[in-house]
Amino acid sequence: MRRLILAPALVAVAALALAGCAQDFGHGPAGRVTDKTKDGKKFYLVVDPAKKGKEGKDGKGTKFRVSKYDYHDCYRGSQYPKCVED
Repeated sequence: MRRLILAPALVAVAALALAGCAQDFGHGPAGRVTDKTKDGKKFYLVVDPAKKGKEGKDGKGTKFRVSKYDYHDCYRGSQYPKCVED
């Protein structure tokens, strides 16, 4: 009988532990993805925040860290953050 009570409690604890492992790096600036880089297990997007595909003042864009899921969802040329919301 104790095993029947203990099993749901263990499942709940495991679920809470896994939920705490989710990474949230926040959002970068809105714009077009110009480059993607990977450094070991860290994933980065470079976004040109200029409107309608025109280059920004320096033409380099803004580099920021994202989760591996966002990295794989966004392709070069796609609009950020729309590519992670779809």
